[in-house]
Order: sequence, then structure tokens, then C-alpha cells
Amino acid sequence: MTTPSDPRRPAAENHGGTSGSTLALIGDLDYATSGDLLTRAAQALAAADGAHGLAVDCHRLAFIDSVGLSSLLQIHQDGAARGIVVRLVRIGPRLRRLLELTGTYDHLTAGAPRSEHG
Repeated sequence: MTTPSDPRRPAAENHGGTSGSTLALIGDLDYATSGDLLTRAAQALAAADGAHGLAVDCHRLAFIDSVGLSSLLQIHQDGAARGIVVRLVRIGPRLRRLLELTGTYDHLTAGAPRSEHG
């Protein structure tokens, strides 16, 4: 587990397994932290098995702004370019509302079992 020295800086944990890879988001995802997430996501995508995809676990995501949302969309697009399905899982009510208001919910959660939607 990565422990951030700045509590606003998100940590991301990469987990691989037989069912695919997981990128777990922890903390805030905003202008100040999105670059680090994109770097970690690129590493996770490089290690992901295209047949199983990459799940982005949002259970411990505390805050997200428009730049954070843009980062999630970029990760999804980067995965698609590699033939890897990227989907958000374990979405909390505030993130779900943001995704629904912006029309990105179905796009970013497609393929996730209902039990993984929070």
C-alpha cells in the first residue's frame, strides 16, 4: 500500500490477479493530484491483461473535481486504445451523482456487475 505524505494527495494501489487488475483510488482526485493518478494508471494499463481489463476501485475516493473526472475519462480512453476494458467499481453516491449529471456513468461503468457499483 502506498501511504501519501500529503493527506490531499491520493494513493493508488495496483493489484493484479486472475480476474484482472485493480487500481484502487484513495483520497482526493483533483487538479493537484491527477497527474500522479495518470502515471499510476499508465503503469497499471501496461501490466493489465487485455482479456480481463482494469477495474478502478473508487470506494475510498474522498473527493473528485472536473479535472479528476477528466483523468478518469482519459484512463478509459487509454485503456480502449490498448484493447483493455477499464471500468469504475465500488462507486459511492456522490461520485455516482457526478457521473450521472455529466452523462458519463454508463460509459465509465459499462461491464461492471451491479454489485460493484457501490
